[in-house]
Order: sequence, then structure tokens, then C-alpha cells
Amino acid sequence: MKVEGYCDSQFIEVRNTFQQSFDSGFEFGAAIAIELEGEMVIDLWGGKTKKGSEKRWKKDTIVNVFSSTKGMAAICFLKLLEEGLVDLDDPVSKYWPEFSQGGKGEIPVRFLLCHKSGLCGIKKRLPEGSWTNWELITSSLAEQEPWWEPGTKHGYHALSYGHLVGELVKRISGISIGEYFKKNIQEPLDLDFWIGLSDDKFNRVTDILKAETPIIDFFMPILKRIPQMSFYPPYLQILLNFFDTNTPQGSAFSNPKFDIEHANSKEWRNAEIPAANGHGTARALAKIYGVLANGGSRDGVNILKPKTIEIARTVQAEGKDLVLANIHSKFGLGFMLGTEHISMGPGKEAFGHGGAGGSLGFADPENKISLGFVMNQMHPGITAWKTANDIASLVYEIIGITKK
Repeated sequence: MKVEGYCDSQFIEVRNTFQQSFDSGFEFGAAIAIELEGEMVIDLWGGKTKKGSEKRWKKDTIVNVFSSTKGMAAICFLKLLEEGLVDLDDPVSKYWPEFSQGGKGEIPVRFLLCHKSGLCGIKKRLPEGSWTNWELITSSLAEQEPWWEPGTKHGYHALSYGHLVGELVKRISGISIGEYFKKNIQEPLDLDFWIGLSDDKFNRVTDILKAETPIIDFFMPILKRIPQMSFYPPYLQILLNFFDTNTPQGSAFSNPKFDIEHANSKEWRNAEIPAANGHGTARALAKIYGVLANGGSRDGVNILKPKTIEIARTVQAEGKDLVLANIHSKFGLGFMLGTEHISMGPGKEAFGHGGAGGSLGFADPENKISLGFVMNQMHPGITAWKTANDIASLVYEIIGITKK
């Protein structure tokens, strides 16, 4: 299938590279959009939306972007910060009194945004499907003790981030984060993106397709039966921890149990899961990050002031990530920042967020570039962001910007 959409003649190589991602079989269905100085110079899509069908990806096809949603949740919080309705150094319990349980009365708001709160996952076992139950998740997080002393370390809050930040937004604004996003960001900018999808949009949604099973999954049932031994190689123990809900890693990713196919259910799509179930287009991601890359306003609509954007992309946490297998991660206020392990494109000062399987959105204020990439075929491990990173590198090369 031929790639469709618009591509400025300057970037014809991008169209060819994107086409190759389908011809090689790496991508099944996907879209890429890039703005340069606030102008959309690339808006391409291609592939299919369903296995065993000829149903093509269209201009208005939307898809679950998993953790790329976290950037949208961060923008909601930052608007409240900009309006003076919340202070980063106030205790969370000032806005959410129940949060003070489990010795958490002094945890500052800032720690929820940069993965330093120690609440990367829930300790008590929850039934499968519980991520769609807002009250159960937030009350469980409020009552428990942190996994580590808050502020001393950081570890990716894979799913809990959204409920922690979302509950703050709800307590401060009086409405859910999905409604807040719709009212203050999505509608003013006319973005094709939602946190909590209504049934009338389902006809535009492509299902998520599972990644091909990594070889380690074949051995995991055997490995999990082997008693813990001191001679286990460190990397193997780290891997086992992802399946052990009694560890920070296991609680973050496996409690409650989540299957990728659940992301295709009505319950998941309708729910507000601000860390993982935003649905939208590449065009929408490129547009919102394009606004942030160019001062925070567009067509008379102010999303964030330049000062707020600078605060948001200032490093708050950096180093070995306790949840992500000790890789080097770096976070601002809700946004990922680039490291040798996590790419935000070639721009040194870019910020944004990637999602499981390969989605990505980022803003580069220095070079006034933004990117949005979405796809329906999940990819495992370090291959996940290949398409987005390859195209980002090519765009920077074409306009004469080398990686810093």
C-alpha cells in the first residue's frame, strides 16, 4: 500500500523512508506528522487498520498512544500551575487529604510529576481490569506506603502517574482530567485527541496489534519456577522482577494484570487513564508539541507561557531508573527528556513522551520542530521507536541540524 498524505518537497526522502517501514513489514498501520516553525511540513499515513482485512489507515484514523498520553496529562497540570492554583512544593495532601496515609503527608506535588514519589505501582493485589476503576486506583495509591523514600530515587510510574496527576487535577479544578483536557486544550486547539473516548469515535479507531513475542517470553514460565538464587545474573533478576508484583517493577507493570488486547475493549477506550489510554492522531501530537515548541500560543489560544514551558523541561530527576531496569532516564515535570537510552530526537533540549510499542511526541524549542508518530503494531524493546527516530534523524539532517 502506498503512503498517503502531504509531504513538502524538501522532505521527499521522509516519504520514501516511511514507505519502506511498510514495505519491510515493520509497520502495519501508522502515521507521522512534523511541524517546522509552526507549519505542518509532513502529514503522512499508511498501512492497514485490521489484520486479514484491506481496511486502510485513513487521514482521520485514531489509535491508543499509551504513555504518549502522559505529556497531555502534564500539560493539564501545568496550566493549573501557571494559573497559581497549585504549588510544586506544597504537600500533595493539601489538595488531596486522603493522600497523607501511609506516611505520605509531606510528599511534595513536584514528586508526582517526576516519578520520585515512590508510588510507581500498587502493592495490594487488584483484580484484572481495575485500571478502568478510577476510585479503586486512586484510593489504593492514597492509602499505601511508598516503595522507597520519596525524593531519594526515581522510578517510572508507568500507569500510576496518570491517576496521581489526574486526581490532583480533579481535586483542584473540580472536573476530571479528561474533561479538563477537552475544555482547555483539545477544543481550543481543535485537536483530534482524547483522554477517555466516546462511543461515537469508535468507528475511527484502529485496534492495537500485539508485538511478536520476544524469545524470553517462551522461557519465562520455566524461569519463574526456579527458586531465587544469588548466582542469578543481575539482568535476569531484573527481568524476573517485572513479573513479581512484590517488587516496584512488577507492581508498576503487572498489578493489576494488563493484556495489550484489553486496550481494544470498550471499557478501556471509554475510561480516563491519563498515563496510557489517550487516543488520537499523529497530527494532533505534532500540533500540540508544535505550539509548545513555538512559545506556547497559536491563533490567539494560549496553552502555556514560555516561562512555564522552561520550568516544565527543567531536569527534576535523572539517573538509574529503578523501574526501567536501571536504564538512564531523565524527567522534567511530566515530560521525558532525552538520554542515550531514551530518544527525543536529535535536538538536545527537546522534551515530550514516548509510548509503549513505538508512539512518540516531542517539541524542540531551539529548532522549532515538533513530531507526532502513532502506530497500531506494537514493537518490543529497543526496536519500538525505530520509525519515529529514523524519520526524526532524517528531518534534522535535511535541514542541516546535526545531533548534539
